[in-house]
Amino acid sequence: MTVPNDRFRVSVRQDLRPAPFPAKRLKELARGALACLRAESADLRIRVVGDEAIARWNREFLGRDRPTNVISFPDAEGGGSFGGPVTGDILVSAPTCLAQTEGWKETPEARVFFFVLHGILHLAGYDHENGGAEARRMRRKELQMYRRVLSGERGGSGR
Repeated sequence: MTVPNDRFRVSVRQDLRPAPFPAKRLKELARGALACLRAESADLRIRVVGDEAIARWNREFLGRDRPTNVISFPDAEGGGSFGGPVTGDILVSAPTCLAQTEGWKETPEARVFFFVLHGILHLAGYDHENGGAEARRMRRKELQMYRRVLSGERGGSGR
């Protein structure tokens, strides 16, 4: 899947050494997700960290004193809107993501991408925190897009 780089700016920073996987592939997967979402534009900053770092962020910003798989920080107050620009930071713990997907046949970067995709959907306006129909809608979209991006298909229903 080829996606124009000028419409979707994606950067990946890996704080772990050695880096757990090629950042270039994670960028390609993120751009594929943005194309599936039919995002107007994007400016994503993905940072791959360890459990200690993400636990610190989780405690400081969400009041949860434990590691988690992903945290997203939208640039705009309240997050994105469906079909609009997707902008913000995504912090992802590679060790937690890889542990939670142990046994999956996909590459490490594809397994971590599953959680990056979750963060992208939050930045695009999806939410699951209150459960119910919104949570089910987000989960369906997440699984649909994950399969589509990994298989190299394009398109999607936006919401």
